[in-house]
Amino acid sequence: MTSYVFRVWVLPNPPLEFTPDEEVWRDITIDESHTLAELHEAIFDAFERWDTHGYEFLTRDSEGIALRSYPHPQLYDGGPSWPPMDDEELDRVIDQAVFDELSEDAKQRFRELQSNPPTEGKVADTTIGDLDSDGVGVLSYTFDMGDSWEHYIELQETREESLDGEPTVVDEQGGAPPQYPEYDE
Repeated sequence: MTSYVFRVWVLPNPPLEFTPDEEVWRDITIDESHTLAELHEAIFDAFERWDTHGYEFLTRDSEGIALRSYPHPQLYDGGPSWPPMDDEELDRVIDQAVFDELSEDAKQRFRELQSNPPTEGKVADTTIGDLDSDGVGVLSYTFDMGDSWEHYIELQETREESLDGEPTVVDEQGGAPPQYPEYDE
């Protein structure tokens, strides 16, 4: 069996007054048999959150192009991962977004995925091993769609060993941000 160590960075969130001086991350070890729902729970616990909200994982290729969406179970409807775009919308996005550094092949993959999106995946049924077999470069994870806590997840290491028990934080940097800012009354 294979286990993985993922580094999960929580990205700055200025509207919620989270602009750390250093990167804030957690390394989480997880087994190939664990699901994305279990990875969500590990991230939730690792960043000391207490109030549950909707979330979504996006798998991305090595050039950052979104491959598929895996939304919170209550947001899942089995439809497309995102609304399809027509040619005019795609031209506008490619012209206005930061696509200058992408290869023509990557731009074509983006066009195909945006015009004909894959169906959503189920977080409770998708294992980490399933993701590995798809050759995923990185993951992005959004927690609380209103406050938009964005996370970047990158594979650090694979090990040929089985993990006994639940996913575990094995290393960390920086303090977990409060889930909600403490506004002055």
